[in-house]
Amino acid sequence: MTSHSRVAFAKSRKETLVHYAGWGLLIHDFLALNAAFWFALWLDDFFVGWLDPQKIHSVFFLLVSSALLIAFFSSHQLYSYHVIFLPKKHIATLVRSLAWGLCTVGLVFAFCRWPAFLDSAAGIALIICCCVAFLLMSRFFVFELLDLIRSVGLSFLAIGFLGLFSGEDLSGLVVNRMELVPTIFFGTVLLVISRHVFVNLVLNRWLRFHFRRQIAVIGSNEEANRIADHIIEYNAPFWVTGFVGVCDGETIDTCVPKEALGSLEDLPEIVSKRQVREVIVTDEQLDKSTLVSLLDYCTSEGLSVWFPPKLLPIINMKLRIDNFCGLQMIRLCTRKGSFFMDWAERAIDLVVAVLLFVLFLPFFLIIAAAVKVDSRGPVFYRARAIGRKGREFTMLKFRSMAAESDNKIHKDFVTKLIKGEMNKDDHPDGVLKITNDSRVTRMGRLLRKFSMDELPQIINVIKGDMSFVGPRPCLPYEYEIYKDWHKKRTVVRPGITGVWQIAGRSDVAFDDMILLDLYYIYNRSILMYMNICYETIFAVLTKRGAY
Repeated sequence: MTSHSRVAFAKSRKETLVHYAGWGLLIHDFLALNAAFWFALWLDDFFVGWLDPQKIHSVFFLLVSSALLIAFFSSHQLYSYHVIFLPKKHIATLVRSLAWGLCTVGLVFAFCRWPAFLDSAAGIALIICCCVAFLLMSRFFVFELLDLIRSVGLSFLAIGFLGLFSGEDLSGLVVNRMELVPTIFFGTVLLVISRHVFVNLVLNRWLRFHFRRQIAVIGSNEEANRIADHIIEYNAPFWVTGFVGVCDGETIDTCVPKEALGSLEDLPEIVSKRQVREVIVTDEQLDKSTLVSLLDYCTSEGLSVWFPPKLLPIINMKLRIDNFCGLQMIRLCTRKGSFFMDWAERAIDLVVAVLLFVLFLPFFLIIAAAVKVDSRGPVFYRARAIGRKGREFTMLKFRSMAAESDNKIHKDFVTKLIKGEMNKDDHPDGVLKITNDSRVTRMGRLLRKFSMDELPQIINVIKGDMSFVGPRPCLPYEYEIYKDWHKKRTVVRPGITGVWQIAGRSDVAFDDMILLDLYYIYNRSILMYMNICYETIFAVLTKRGAY
């Protein structure tokens, strides 16, 4: 076997062990809960008359309940060994996930026990009022809102599944409270104890060596030393193989001396030779084009890239900061599964766009009439825009300027903006946008203030030229002066809204806007898609960055 084959085999073996560890934890959780449930029921003399259909239905309900109790474990990263290796964090996250699981089981029990509640107008009204109140307050705890939505969704899914099993009588499926409460209590206590023992004894002690990943740090500054010391001090499941971007052969003064591996150009060789699986970037001197090239290489090779928040402060405006072994870090991961994301995003776009078009059609007609009355010219402004992979398409907007207005002002402005010849300090009001434009009509100012001029782009979404979420489309004369790394934002469909809109819109510099777009491209998921749509509502209502 060649050295290259041995390296590939070692990587594959380690990744397989990490993969099986997650599955092992999942099997453990399900078996621990069911063992506890059956034991508690046995103590309750449950097996007397166990062939009774009522009892069989109750057993089925408990099996479903055990699945719901651990339903939040995956989304809370309780199957990621690189998160749960810290005992206190593991227990805290475990208790939080179980609390949401118990909430879901409680909803299922309540809906099955009192099905008439869902049929009454008062019950439906109460649910709607609670949802609206939580939605309004969720600006302060948006991620708890996502957990609540998941809990309600899973409860309804479970009710539908139970209904298929039991027929119409859901109340006959549920064990009574005297059986359910001690059974759930005993199961959760056993799960917490057994999982704590399994993680800390089996994974952290016996198999710890097999879960360690090689990690390279790009940079040799104080932040790089701090992160390396943190990994070593907390015995995190990583080997800091060394530092990249310093002279080859040097020794970096951390609590355990680490080797300088070479320059950034040597990174592919270092990754192959040292079996590096993750990279931390702390070098603040990297220019943006080099940074983007680095990200392209790492994500194409399946490597996760981590940044301290201060290195990319623009990301922290409205996006969730990830956790790296107890440190707050920004993560950019591989684009594996992008085909599924493209398909899922397109399906959501099409369904929602058709519904919104039908719903807003009367509103469209009112705006169209107002635009026509306010000034002469067509209702729609049709612009040639750059779409996915650099292809042109016709982007629709409600016309907000006087007909046949010259685009020279905008062209000169965006040219200076893209070339970095403009910053907020040099521009009135610190806003990177043309304000008080004399070409804008009275109706146009109102439309722009609430971003209503972009509503016709729902038609572009239906046609497949755009998505609801993605980088904003640019015009051909903007694309012509893009740098190569700027053009990487066109690898996905352009969007009506995006990270730029929720992060500050006209208050964000151009290069930072590109980084925000790339952050979405590298990390996009259905959850992020929904989060951006949700945040956009508040960005529009508060008129953030709109002029």
